[in-house]
Amino acid sequence: MRIVFLLAVVSSVALVGCGPTCQSTCNRLYQEPCNIQSPAGQKEELIRTCMDECESALKIPGEVGNYTPNEYTPASEPVTLENDHQAAVWMDCVAETSCEFLDGGYCAPVW
Repeated sequence: MRIVFLLAVVSSVALVGCGPTCQSTCNRLYQEPCNIQSPAGQKEELIRTCMDECESALKIPGEVGNYTPNEYTPASEPVTLENDHQAAVWMDCVAETSCEFLDGGYCAPVW
């Protein structure tokens, strides 16, 4: 019983440190290092919108489908994170893409 509990604790600690989170992704976009500016709002508003969209998508199970954040998306084309898999792919894209590309139409949505 004690070993099973210990393994469960070790597994959950390992999962917490894996990959980007909504918070780290939104902070990367709108604080350091990218500090993206947008006419859509002030930094605090952008971070709040980003967090709300990301966390809402994580609550909905689904598949990636046709969502391709690694491809250029014009600003005129709205993109919405619809589910947990899309949010995960988006967070990975933001983590792996340079700031100038993030501000230039890659890893959409960027608010």
